[in-house]
Amino acid sequence: MALAALIAAYSLAGAICLFIYGGISIAIFLSSLLLIIAFTNYSVVWTSALQFVLSFISIVSIVRAGFMIFRLNGFQDNVVWECSHDRMLYNATVAADPTPLATYDPARVPAAVCSYGFHTVYLAFACALAIDCILQLYQLFMVWRFKTFLRQYWLLRSSPAGV
Repeated sequence: MALAALIAAYSLAGAICLFIYGGISIAIFLSSLLLIIAFTNYSVVWTSALQFVLSFISIVSIVRAGFMIFRLNGFQDNVVWECSHDRMLYNATVAADPTPLATYDPARVPAAVCSYGFHTVYLAFACALAIDCILQLYQLFMVWRFKTFLRQYWLLRSSPAGV
């Protein structure tokens, strides 16, 4: 139950921070909340349904994590350009013709990205996504185990010997 609460908390934070990729994070958040309810109620029906849903959500989440890492690696040159131009957000027009840089006042990249270096931030982000996928797969395993426990418990309880 604590794992589901942890996954729900960081999925909600990820859904808020990552607008584009937040849809699957909201699905993970909602399924983790429903899983906490299913665990507390010892619900066979909800646990079975959530095992089915979590298997698809886990696969989509792993594909999303790979896509996010691939896209971040693809935009490595843009991030390096931003750090070498006083943290100015990358703009293809400004990058092609640097003369209007004096009048261009854009938003800035966070200083931590440039101070730690792209590869450090990239590795931290990739490791965080890998840990996320591992925790979700472990949660799926725990749901499967809980469903098996509930099935055996109800079979034992309904037997003539009883509990």
